[in-house]
Amino acid sequence: MSDTVKVNIPQTPVATPVPITPQPGKFILDQGAFLQKLPFQAHPTPLPGVFTVPAPPSTLILATASQSDLIKAGIMFRQPTAQDPPGVQAAWKAFTSQHFDPAKRIIPEMAPQVGVTHNLKTPPTQVSNTSYNGTVWSGAGTKTGTWTTCIGTWVIPTVSKPSEAQGTEGGWNSSSWVGLDGFFYTNDVLQAGIQQHVNAAGVANYVAWYEWYAPIQAGSPSYVYQTNITNFPVSPGQTVSCSVQYVANHAGSISFSNQTTGQHFTITLAPPPGATNSGGSCEWIMEAPDGGEPKSSLPKFTPVVFTTALACGPNNTSTNPATGDTLNITTSSGKVLTKVTTGSDTCTISFIG
Repeated sequence: MSDTVKVNIPQTPVATPVPITPQPGKFILDQGAFLQKLPFQAHPTPLPGVFTVPAPPSTLILATASQSDLIKAGIMFRQPTAQDPPGVQAAWKAFTSQHFDPAKRIIPEMAPQVGVTHNLKTPPTQVSNTSYNGTVWSGAGTKTGTWTTCIGTWVIPTVSKPSEAQGTEGGWNSSSWVGLDGFFYTNDVLQAGIQQHVNAAGVANYVAWYEWYAPIQAGSPSYVYQTNITNFPVSPGQTVSCSVQYVANHAGSISFSNQTTGQHFTITLAPPPGATNSGGSCEWIMEAPDGGEPKSSLPKFTPVVFTTALACGPNNTSTNPATGDTLNITTSSGKVLTKVTTGSDTCTISFIG
């Protein structure tokens, strides 16, 4: 497999509220030492700190492979036991029943969007014991425990112009994603998902992205900002599946598949300076990026339904949206724009603006 990766970095960075802008390509990392610590094979890309993971061998049968063989292939999911909740066992069955065609394994072409972030920034307002309102995130999250893996499957929503005014950045913007950390207790977050944007003329655009946000400082890699995957096309109505994971305390791993087209990829990331990798929370989110209003205004969207929505941690622990907290997005004037409902291993986010 070729290791050549096209990297498109904006020539003119977007204005950012942080005082120090990282310089793409200047990330300092002992690459050899990093790779030696990984329990699987990975290949460097021209984007410092990002490594591609080859497709598993065609002879590997996911449902029957040993745990060690799965890990060697870069598959960090543990096989459930009879004591695991039904949702965990169902998620494993759904994963191992998929056919990941090696011919449709892509080497991501990555375009960092300097200045675009997806962290919570400020804690939302508590409405009840388990529900919150804010201007940025809508969905569900578990903010207790320690989590190393968060997974979810969803249909990419169709977005359109709402009655609310567009944001100062132009148009209406949103992202649907799964992630680890960032919900109250840490200011870093490992996440991946789909951006859904509507311009002032009502034309919608969709793109897949990932990000490992951590407080911006000198030496931060460019993927502390949203990093688009330009050769992984996505469209409304398609089903995507994503997992974000911490590999011990050493790395982050993101696996993304478009179940409609069959394309898939896995990448491994070196932690940015300042990342805690604590796994203090897990999330299934529909977001108004960049802090929400006034910069970003939420578009109207068809319901985002996360299924196989689970997170796992050490000692066979697991959680799902039904056991966590819910968040809704409001306008700056207090109008509630979303409604969240949760069930066993599911989270539905609806637009009600």
